Amino acid sequence: MNRIGIMLDWGVMEKGKNGERSYERIPYYVEIGKELGLQPVFFHPRHVQKGDNVVQGYFWNGSRLIPRLVSVPKVIHNRVLTGDAKARAVISRLSRKRKVFNGLVVRDKRKVHQLLWKNKQLRPYLPYSTPYTAEALRRFLDQYPIVYIKPTIGSVGIGVARIERHGNEYMFISSKMRRLLPRKQLLSLVRRWVGPRRFLLQQGISLARYEDKTFDIRVSVQKNGENEWVVSGMVAKVANKKNKLSNLSRGGKAVPLSVAMKPTFTEEQQEETIARIETAAIRIAAEYARHFPSLADLGMDMGIDRQGNPYLIEVNVRDQRYSFFKAGEKEMFKQTYRCPMEYALSLIQGNAGKGRTKKYVS
Repeated sequence: MNRIGIMLDWGVMEKGKNGERSYERIPYYVEIGKELGLQPVFFHPRHVQKGDNVVQGYFWNGSRLIPRLVSVPKVIHNRVLTGDAKARAVISRLSRKRKVFNGLVVRDKRKVHQLLWKNKQLRPYLPYSTPYTAEALRRFLDQYPIVYIKPTIGSVGIGVARIERHGNEYMFISSKMRRLLPRKQLLSLVRRWVGPRRFLLQQGISLARYEDKTFDIRVSVQKNGENEWVVSGMVAKVANKKNKLSNLSRGGKAVPLSVAMKPTFTEEQQEETIARIETAAIRIAAEYARHFPSLADLGMDMGIDRQGNPYLIEVNVRDQRYSFFKAGEKEMFKQTYRCPMEYALSLIQGNAGKGRTKKYVS
């Protein structure tokens, strides 16, 4: 049986060693691996021994992870999201010696927006964005009724703020603050909020609503066993009415996409909108991967307006996938594990060819 390396975050590994559950469903890797003739070896970059040929790997025994010293697998799925220099150095070295997919890539939201913006076909999907400056914020406030301020590198909604125009005043909304301010005080507040860190300004889109709350869509876009970009699933994330954030860790709620769309869209309109989202997601994934060929597993946050037009909010290179589980979309949830395993098998067999994109898996 061929081995496939699964590099996981340190905290996930520690929970697995203790038999505790995390957002990673380790048994899914094992179950799908058996079907495909693959044996997953779980490890963190710190577990790789000097020389990068041997690793203190961990194997699932049905209840927890058990250690065993083995050769570093030839194909590795990188699920680690870290700024640790030593761990990143190991991932970088392994990428030169093995086939590591979803390796180290640029995650800076501004840089990702810039490289996607160069493709004119993608621009209709991209809300306008620019690095934060006081002058840029003034322009955005003049031009758009909704403006987002985001850290250029960040996740799960940490540090994100939304500004809404209310007549001559502005509502500043974050996970911990909600204040209605005149423009001068708002500019001062934002300056303190940003501080010395790098932030991005993004045009806000008037998103479709469910139960009078906006929602966006987590779209899992992955390569399959034929090296094709496919959409493994879509799920709606409904914003918390208080802080307007849809992140589940910030009070958002996951529901099936069909449920969120039903009040606004007819069945025919839903089908058309889903097709447009799928087309946009696959085009964006293909362009991102043109700059970073190791990419094979992405989670995109996309919004739709009330006409069903899709917009990219951001790309996640380490999709935690649990929004599918929270929405009760168990088949989609499992499919997000199956596609990368099938892709890994194709890399091991050396027959991953270029193919056409496939349809949305429901």
